[in-house]
Amino acid sequence: MKVLLRLMRGVAGLILIFFSVLVAVAQQQGEESARIDRLVGLAKLWAAVKYFHPYLSYRGNIDWDAALIKVIPKVDAARTSAEYSAAVESMLSELGDPVTHVLNVPEPRTASSSQSTERQPTFQKNAAGVMVVTMTNYADFQDFVGTEEKLEALKKELPTARAVVFDLRPAVTPSESEQGMASYDISDSGLAGELTTASLDMPGERRRMYLGYAPQDGTTSGSYSSGFYLEGRQPVKPDSGAKDIPVVFLIGIHADLPDMALGLQASGKAAIVVEGTFNEGVAVSTQTVDLPDGVQAQIRLGELVYGDGTSGFEPNLTVPASSVKGEQNPAFQAAVQLATTGKFSPPSRARVLDRAAAPLDTTYADMQYPPAEYRVLAAFRVWAVINYFFPYKEYMGEDWNVVLRQFIPRMEGAKDALDYNLTVAEMVTHIHDSHGSARSPVLVKYFGDASAPLRVRNIGGLPVITGFTDTQAAKEAGFEIGDVILKVDGEDASQRIAVRMKYEASSTPQSVMFYATERSLVRGPKDSNAIFTIRGLHDQVREVKVARKVEYMPKTQGDRSGDALRVLPGNIGYADLDRLTVPQVDEMFEKFKDCPAIIFDDRGYPQGTAWQIAPRLTDKTDVVGAMFKRRDPMSPDLPNGELFNSEEVTTFLQRLPSSDKIRYHGRTVLLIDERTISQAEHTGLFFEAANGTKFIGSPTQGANGDVTNLSVPGGIYVRFSGQGVWHADGRQLQRVGLQPDVEVHPTLAGIRAGKDEVLDKAVEYLQRSSQKQ
Repeated sequence: MKVLLRLMRGVAGLILIFFSVLVAVAQQQGEESARIDRLVGLAKLWAAVKYFHPYLSYRGNIDWDAALIKVIPKVDAARTSAEYSAAVESMLSELGDPVTHVLNVPEPRTASSSQSTERQPTFQKNAAGVMVVTMTNYADFQDFVGTEEKLEALKKELPTARAVVFDLRPAVTPSESEQGMASYDISDSGLAGELTTASLDMPGERRRMYLGYAPQDGTTSGSYSSGFYLEGRQPVKPDSGAKDIPVVFLIGIHADLPDMALGLQASGKAAIVVEGTFNEGVAVSTQTVDLPDGVQAQIRLGELVYGDGTSGFEPNLTVPASSVKGEQNPAFQAAVQLATTGKFSPPSRARVLDRAAAPLDTTYADMQYPPAEYRVLAAFRVWAVINYFFPYKEYMGEDWNVVLRQFIPRMEGAKDALDYNLTVAEMVTHIHDSHGSARSPVLVKYFGDASAPLRVRNIGGLPVITGFTDTQAAKEAGFEIGDVILKVDGEDASQRIAVRMKYEASSTPQSVMFYATERSLVRGPKDSNAIFTIRGLHDQVREVKVARKVEYMPKTQGDRSGDALRVLPGNIGYADLDRLTVPQVDEMFEKFKDCPAIIFDDRGYPQGTAWQIAPRLTDKTDVVGAMFKRRDPMSPDLPNGELFNSEEVTTFLQRLPSSDKIRYHGRTVLLIDERTISQAEHTGLFFEAANGTKFIGSPTQGANGDVTNLSVPGGIYVRFSGQGVWHADGRQLQRVGLQPDVEVHPTLAGIRAGKDEVLDKAVEYLQRSSQKQ
């Protein structure tokens, strides 16, 4: 029995230990999850400030990266809402902007005991003839009709007043729906026109604007840029019978400040009195950003700009906050006294700096393996730019916030420079854009900066040699067109391709296979010897050795041989768009003017000829060739992180250029496959819109839109499509590609026989169509 009891105690002890371990593990997982949540919230706030706070566009003394680097350890260490809030505030304080700060938790809404039961606004003249307008109960102003009636009654009484005091200090913290109501009602009432006999200019507000995302390295055909836009306010124009009446606006925490107050103050016709602390947030646009743990932060979006080129906001008088209410309140008494004097001196203001574009991000190129905080910065930068500027966010098929959450710990855990660079590359793949890529010295070394003299395509699921980039070198090594690659440097070819696919951003399956096969399979270090295991024509397996050289790297143009312009049997014109140049377009139309049909070979990358060819395929004018959309964000994202509001997307139609040259009225087809991308796909859109050109071959890559780029620590540049392109009728192109009207794929047998099966099918299609007609 004693042995049994000891055994039972032992089992119970083990169970207790087991459950204790489970509890500890769960607690650790919960703490880690909360930590990542806080970092995700920090990323959103940091990005919102980076791209929309005006200071970061012209104040070069603010190192916003450094502010983040300093706060990340604090956020990691935070265990409570208060600690997280303090950490966030320490980052925002680096801006030196009182408007941008962590918000205090609002106090419970309790009505003041001295609050009048009469619905506001109310107004009454004191013994000195000063009209006191009380607007402290913001909930009342949601009654638009009642408020308008009271303000109309006030306008009739104004001529009898010696001065006016607007008491705008809210008795309780206004709700989100109530905030701004007092300011709106006063401005909309036309009261300003009753208070001045001279027209008054109002200060405008400048905010940051974007036309796409300007590249951090080099230039782009997208003409992306950033700057400021100035949002003007309507000037104050005097009404008939207006009088110059001194006005004082009394405000405090959470108070509204009507726009007219700024113009009247600048002209010396009004004064602004503040009770307690204040900042420019009462006068400019701000945004509240929701963070984890119930923390909220307010960020500045705009700056005042006056007609004389100055900026800023200062009250005429600041009075310490007091618990005394009613007419004995010191701030109220000061406002009435100031109004009684009727003499106001406008506060001084500084000239605004006018540099509009933020400097390029620091690349930290000397950090091939950056410290952990800088690796987290990399995740933040990639997330932020894609979140605000990627035009195809709706087609990603993934929650971009979830991707950020996944990659923060991945970046932190990267064990060396290569692991870090590959992690960046893998994060970019989640945008599912074949224009997307990560480029760095580390990645170039890993994937190879040189190539065997081979062109390789995926044919029927096999990596097949379809061409040579140096015929002599390839032949001398013993390669033949149609060889199937089984191994490269002893590694199974399919496994090598699978590894490369993990790091290739792609819009479509055919795109990722193309890049992993064509770009990566045969690459390696410069001057290294590549050893290939090959299966040849008669299923004979052999080894072939060849040196990798930079000059063997495959090009995007000029892969095909033969005449770029030629007439095929059946009097069918053939134009290789890979090699056709703009000066040759006239020659082409002259050569093919008597041909009943033309085959345009778009299996590669054209040389900008679509703009000259497409207008000559139609007699119509004002033909829409493509639809464009560009992300031009004007404010931070919404709490759920989504940003694709119609007012923040610029949509424009691209029309075919006009041409006074002779038209071609025959049938046209365009040869396409997985090599057709971007401008090549755009060529298809133009030809389709011009005359309904038919597509023959296989689906294209599905990525179009002038490329731009961003940088992340380690000297890594990330490319992506900077604007979106759709078919002229609005059909989706990205992640779909041009779809063939006649689908045909090359076969291994055809390649070994030297046939171009796609071209043959096009000739057959046109001949059959001609016979039917």
